[in-house]
Amino acid sequence: MSQDYVGLIQDLQSQLEILQRLIASQVEPSSSLAKDWLRSHREIQAFFQSKIINTNLEVMPPNLSLQVEIDKQLKMLGVDLSMLQTARNPDTWQKRHQQASDRFVLLKKYCQMHSNLT
Repeated sequence: MSQDYVGLIQDLQSQLEILQRLIASQVEPSSSLAKDWLRSHREIQAFFQSKIINTNLEVMPPNLSLQVEIDKQLKMLGVDLSMLQTARNPDTWQKRHQQASDRFVLLKKYCQMHSNLT
């Protein structure tokens, strides 16, 4: 596996960690912040699609499986953030906030698994 690929996965992980910190620090409902988070999420997803998935980099089968899982979790994170943005009830907002936080933990694990395969 190339160093470029590992570097791209590390960049992805860094971007996710920044967004995770922004979301974790906000404990009160805020649809305007959730809108910003969703925009950042779209940028991260576009980075993943254009720089990692749709490239000519040589990727081994275990990494392909991880890519599929990361892609799926990124899509689900987008759904979580959309629902977070529209949540009006504080209890619902907290639940969605926790779901997004849990998803970041899973995404981080998948990114770290890439590094362990090298």
